[in-house]
Amino acid sequence: MLAYYHAIKKSYKSILIGAVGGYLGTLINLPLPWLLGALLLNLFISLTKYKITFDKKIFLPVLLIIGVILAGSFNITLLYKIHLWIYSSIAMIICTIIGAIITAIYFHKICKFKKLVSILAGMPGAFVVIAGAINQLTESKKESGQVVIPQATRVLFIVLILPFIFVTQVGYQEIASHGNNPDYSLRYFLELIFLLIISQIGTIGFEKLKIPSAPILAAMIFCGFFYTLEITTARFPDIFINIAFVFLGSAIGCRLSGLPIKEIGYYSFHGFIISVLLLGVAAIFAYLLQIFFGFDFMAAFLSFAPGGLHEMVVISIAYNIDPLFVTYHHFLRIFLIIFSIPFILKYFSKN
Repeated sequence: MLAYYHAIKKSYKSILIGAVGGYLGTLINLPLPWLLGALLLNLFISLTKYKITFDKKIFLPVLLIIGVILAGSFNITLLYKIHLWIYSSIAMIICTIIGAIITAIYFHKICKFKKLVSILAGMPGAFVVIAGAINQLTESKKESGQVVIPQATRVLFIVLILPFIFVTQVGYQEIASHGNNPDYSLRYFLELIFLLIISQIGTIGFEKLKIPSAPILAAMIFCGFFYTLEITTARFPDIFINIAFVFLGSAIGCRLSGLPIKEIGYYSFHGFIISVLLLGVAAIFAYLLQIFFGFDFMAAFLSFAPGGLHEMVVISIAYNIDPLFVTYHHFLRIFLIIFSIPFILKYFSKN
């Protein structure tokens, strides 16, 4: 506990800046405001030569909480509907793989990034997990920027452009809540403690097996099991989700301090290019699902577009598209990426 105290003491400036950035992000309707707002303001402050740091020791509990949050998206309803979406599920898996290959080749051949950096920078989703992985993987500010900035650009661009494509008559709608309204009973707190304990135990086991991204992966697997079978229903309240995002965004923003503005602009530009490429791939697969299997094109396109999950769900509700259909396919893509990352990192660590 003393180590965590010293870590927070060392990082408090960055965390406070991140909290302010997250709040400002909510005021301007920024996608993933508490994450991107914290990241951008820390990055901006770091460009002024004001010294801010973030201690990695804080990362474990933050990643555990994020893993539990992601696992909380599982529910038993999906088990009764998945069989209706077999063809679209297969298409999503193929679409994700093709999108990841195209973008990795683009970054490696056009931008001359290293192979592993190219793969992580081009992954069509799981921004939070990828940002956490690169933050643990390397001390290089340049490599962190090569991954984080294109990923952040993808989320921003796709989330901001899709409402104009789908719901221009409705406009932007802010995601003010994740829908968590806990009763704060004794059982609620015991369930959360139980989930954190099994996540920590799973993390220790995964780390002994030398599996990368152990905290998030362990939390998702073990907590996802209990959530899916509805053995437990307790989910972290919004404030915990936002705090976890502030910590992660602050850590990433600090890591990018000292990166030249010219490089930030260069990575952002190529992030925009791969966003357009990924939207093109999503449109092609949505069209194929419509032609061959009778799926609604706009529902499929919204489900396959690699933007922010919560924002995509809001658009689906506004456009009268089944939000569960959209949620399921986005999580299928995210989980496919999350479970592939440890194997990718392990492969490159041996080569």
